[in-house]
Amino acid sequence: MIKIKEIPVGNIFSKTSYRGYSYVINPYTGCASGCMFCHACFMQQFTNHIDENWGEFIDVKRWDGIVRTKRTVKDRNILMSTVTDPYNPIEKEYKNTRYILERLQEIGCNLTVCTRSDLVLRDLDILKDMKANVVISVNTLDENFVKGCENTTPIQDRLKALKKLHDEGIYTILSVSPIFPYITDFEEIIETSKDYINEYWFENLNLRQPYKETVLNFIQHTYPEYTEQYNNIYIEKDNEYWFFLKHNIMRYCQKNNLKYKIDFRHS
Repeated sequence: MIKIKEIPVGNIFSKTSYRGYSYVINPYTGCASGCMFCHACFMQQFTNHIDENWGEFIDVKRWDGIVRTKRTVKDRNILMSTVTDPYNPIEKEYKNTRYILERLQEIGCNLTVCTRSDLVLRDLDILKDMKANVVISVNTLDENFVKGCENTTPIQDRLKALKKLHDEGIYTILSVSPIFPYITDFEEIIETSKDYINEYWFENLNLRQPYKETVLNFIQHTYPEYTEQYNNIYIEKDNEYWFFLKHNIMRYCQKNNLKYKIDFRHS
């Protein structure tokens, strides 16, 4: 059971250090998708959810839509979202993201929406009008893998959504994220989707507490053949795998004239 609260907020925009963006918008605190590898679980310590499990709570940020900083926000690059999924399962009922998009449509800004859900298609009318970019994350074509570690839209539905968005004139970005070592096959994902993707983003699986142990246990029980390799990367801090993979991604994308961005971080 997910604990849901509606919280009024005076401002929905947060300044960001994300390269190329001035502000981020997170319509929710928490996320009902509850991905075991989600870096955003650190938000618990700042939002009075320290005693709750990630994926079991969510705050709906109710914004009055009055943009006191309209002159500042207008025509700026805005990213939605960074620590939640704007189309997490409860968006179907609460329509908070839809409401925010309608307000942004009135203001006028350069919007990029990031999600793991095909629910984004519901708002195609607004996204087309705003000429928004849409990023959908896919890190495997194995549906069983997805069922094991995240409560999100099936992979094939995400790919169909990307194709529909592309066919409707939306700039589509497929984020291969997070890349699970020895499990994520980036070439297979690209070959499956390249006809309807404008750009690819790549982000590695960077394990931190408190979910590091959870993911390593998942690998040990589900993919025991990779236990030693994961220990080398995440316990022994051997980053050779990531350096080698980054080189291969760059070479592959350049050879195939693909637009791409790599954001590998190591902790």
